[in-house]
Amino acid sequence: MAGRLLCRSLAAAMASAAVTAFLHPQARWWGAVWPLPWWLACLAALAWAVLRAREKADRTPPQDNARSDWEQAA
Repeated sequence: MAGRLLCRSLAAAMASAAVTAFLHPQARWWGAVWPLPWWLACLAALAWAVLRAREKADRTPPQDNARSDWEQAA
């Protein structure tokens, strides 16, 4: 879920940057609104990193000697 939020907030941030670059909106509220998706993307990236680290910490390594995705991920 955090990964999806990260992708969608990055898409919204890029869209708002494109609107600012090409359309130059003159609305007073736009100056306060367009950086919000960028802040949300930063928060989503932080949440994703924390949740991913917890997910990896909770995984148990395999018991056999075969090379697995556990060793490749490390």
